[in-house]
Amino acid sequence: MTVATLKRSQAYVQRGMALAEWLLASALGLLILMAALAWLSSSWQLAISQRQPLQMANAGVWLLQRISLSAEMAGFGAVHPLALDDPRLSAWHSENNLGVGKPASDQLTMQRLLDQDVLDCEGTRVLAGNVLVERYFMRADSSSAGWVLACDAGQCNADGCSRLGDAGAALLADIDSLQVLYGVPAATGQSSQYVDATVLSGMSPTTRVLSLSVGVLLHGSESLPHKRRWQPPPDWLGLSLVAVTDKRAHAAFSQTMELPNG
Repeated sequence: MTVATLKRSQAYVQRGMALAEWLLASALGLLILMAALAWLSSSWQLAISQRQPLQMANAGVWLLQRISLSAEMAGFGAVHPLALDDPRLSAWHSENNLGVGKPASDQLTMQRLLDQDVLDCEGTRVLAGNVLVERYFMRADSSSAGWVLACDAGQCNADGCSRLGDAGAALLADIDSLQVLYGVPAATGQSSQYVDATVLSGMSPTTRVLSLSVGVLLHGSESLPHKRRWQPPPDWLGLSLVAVTDKRAHAAFSQTMELPNG
């Protein structure tokens, strides 16, 4: 074998070894990349699973606190907290099973006499001496794929009522249902009983409303990696809800709110 032939053989061997090393390095790199992608996917799924309950809890607490602020002032100035004694507001009174939502949502209307200027839930200034009326209800909205909880505000005085009956301002999206029960005086020996708006409307307009029990059903804003089964609390605000199985997280929140001026 000549020297030239020997050198060519060695070159072929070296190129073969280099090719083998490159293939091995590529295989190892691919395995490392797949492991990294699997870790990132798992971390992303875990992050969504942990973030959704926290986001819904924050949203639910904020919304109930927002309604609670109105409830604390409802009835101020010796007006009926739910405006049940004002026929001018009969079209906007609290209503049971309004139709939007799952289950069908309720409508909650509260009012109070203002002793100072305030901004209502739509951001409009209402002057002192007027009666501020705020209506909480569910509706569809172009900015959300589902329903939103909205607030429609208006005012009443000796000249009449104005600005009521429009779409209001959206307060929160990803809401499935708004439910409201009303605490009224009960029989002797009981502190109170809770009735829905349909029963309440059949009572005397002078019936005292001592408290509200308000609940909201929410779902997560992002889809989870896999379908999960959510079991709602039993007899939530008097409703028996069915279990839900889908790729969104779900939550139910409720709060009892006193009506000091009820």
